[in-house]
Amino acid sequence: MKKTLLLFAALAAVLSCSPEGDTTVQLSGEADLSGHRVAAQTGSCYEMDLSGRDDLTLLLFNSEADMLQALLSGHADVLVQDETTYDSETCRKYGIKIACKGEQQFPTALMFRKDDQALVQAMNTVQQTLQEDGTMQTLKEFWLTEAYLEDKTLRHIPAATEGEPLRVACLTNLAPISFMVGSEWYGLEIDLLRALSTYLHRPLEIKLYNISGLMALKNGTVDVVMGSLFVTAERQEQFAFSEPYHSFHSAYYVIDREAAGASSEGFWKGLAKSLRRNLVDEQRWKYITSGLLETLKISLFAILLGSLLGVGLCAMTRSKRKWLRNFAAVYNSFMAGIPILVLLMILFYVVFAGSGLSPSAVAIVAFALDFAAGAGDIYATSLGAIPRGQTEAGLALGFTRLQTFFHIVFPQALKRGLPLFQGQCISLLKGTSIVGYIAIQDLTRAGDLIRSRTFDPFIPLLVITVIYFLLAWLIIALLKLAMPKKQVL
Repeated sequence: MKKTLLLFAALAAVLSCSPEGDTTVQLSGEADLSGHRVAAQTGSCYEMDLSGRDDLTLLLFNSEADMLQALLSGHADVLVQDETTYDSETCRKYGIKIACKGEQQFPTALMFRKDDQALVQAMNTVQQTLQEDGTMQTLKEFWLTEAYLEDKTLRHIPAATEGEPLRVACLTNLAPISFMVGSEWYGLEIDLLRALSTYLHRPLEIKLYNISGLMALKNGTVDVVMGSLFVTAERQEQFAFSEPYHSFHSAYYVIDREAAGASSEGFWKGLAKSLRRNLVDEQRWKYITSGLLETLKISLFAILLGSLLGVGLCAMTRSKRKWLRNFAAVYNSFMAGIPILVLLMILFYVVFAGSGLSPSAVAIVAFALDFAAGAGDIYATSLGAIPRGQTEAGLALGFTRLQTFFHIVFPQALKRGLPLFQGQCISLLKGTSIVGYIAIQDLTRAGDLIRSRTFDPFIPLLVITVIYFLLAWLIIALLKLAMPKKQVL
């Protein structure tokens, strides 16, 4: 264990070293992107704009933190994102700067279902009121000029506390538009929604999604989608938008070699600051603990439920009835052929859409169904490996069939199947890292939340890696306790 932890520390030291270059990429406009590797976010307007250009290499990433790391590590030459994505403090810390801004302005608004025009009109009314009384200008001056960096209270508009919840899917945890501090949400769009909450007397229920939040809006799981969404003709074909509250320029970020060199510091000092920033500041360690509990809950309940379902599948596999054997065979083939992520999203966005079942419950069902197929095969294989003579010998000694199974057959099958079952449990544990796709804040998602605030790719990932390793080791240790101590002959 000690050697493993030392290996993780050495890995962190190696990963902390980024390649140094001699020059900063020079851009005076979007035409100068020719020949460069440009990092953009998947599904963004920037991807749509740049994907048609064959004079550059477009690299797509799922988060702002991943894009920044690609730029810092030299995998990308330029990063394109909103002009407010990386504040001046972040730019100084990581040694980046805005080389130029795009010519086009992108109107930004909140997204609704097309059949929910009443909610769209309510949002427009609220925005018009905020505009007329000067509140909108005050909000923009606070959030879009980085004044919020100096105001630690992060004040915002009051919201309703009682009534039918207004379900909100947030696609980004990024200041100054929408971001979390502890369990509280802040940002420009958050304040707009809080004003809408007061107007409608509906408290906000905000969950962090990725791009799959659009599916949640379409099937009625949520009422509003937010996260610096640009209004485009393609999106307007499927969704309704409120009136734009602001228009943003695109910004092209590059490495600022002078700033990067000036901000360099020793490894241990930098590691200490990084640990404090990622785990201590804003009590971000709470993301890890709550995510760990969520991962444990889903994993343990899915293993228990899947193990029971696996017993049923095993019984079907060994049944004398052909239709039961065929059902088990089709079920196992189906589960073997469908990715667990696809199964999870089908269950959440289609099968259980509008059922009121919590995302965690849906995740447990999805992983249990997948686990059952593997567990059933393990049970059947282990039992099939026990010679029939063992059963006959037990019956000849006067045992009942039930006594023969539990005292003679089962201990031998357990010894053969436990290593395979152990691997199945660990695979399920690691597989739960995808539950963030249905707005569950598990262990992996907790790391993403921290990275989206600190833009530090190493410490959150390293902490998550160590925790997953320890959980896997714990599973192995606990299952070894179930291993028969005596050799059964």
